[in-house]
Amino acid sequence: MAPERVASEADVYSSPERVHELSVLRDLYEALLPPRQREVIGMKLDEDLSLAEIAERLGISRQGCEDALKRAERALATLEGKLGLHRRLLLEDRCVGEAVSVLSSMREGNWRKARDVALRLLEQVRNGGEA
Repeated sequence: MAPERVASEADVYSSPERVHELSVLRDLYEALLPPRQREVIGMKLDEDLSLAEIAERLGISRQGCEDALKRAERALATLEGKLGLHRRLLLEDRCVGEAVSVLSSMREGNWRKARDVALRLLEQVRNGGEA
């Protein structure tokens, strides 16, 4: 996920896919976020609180809460763009799944080809996506 424009609260959190993506990125990079950003995005993702509810709970303005949330989202996108852990996990999952499928279909007549394909897939995982 490359750094991108951060949309409004309604846009970002209306899509289950986007919420899931932010949750995954937060799980991967949470320790690298400043405490306030970590706290705000946690309340939004874990408790599904509105900006007003988060702001009230933290004793800050709604605008301050929105700013912290947007900064957290941008930071997560930037970290993924630079480190690529989520992209790497998706690649590994795909390659291992394909290798398992190929090896499961291995028969006496195709074992060499299946072995070669599985080894190539696993080598791709080892090399971080480079064939």
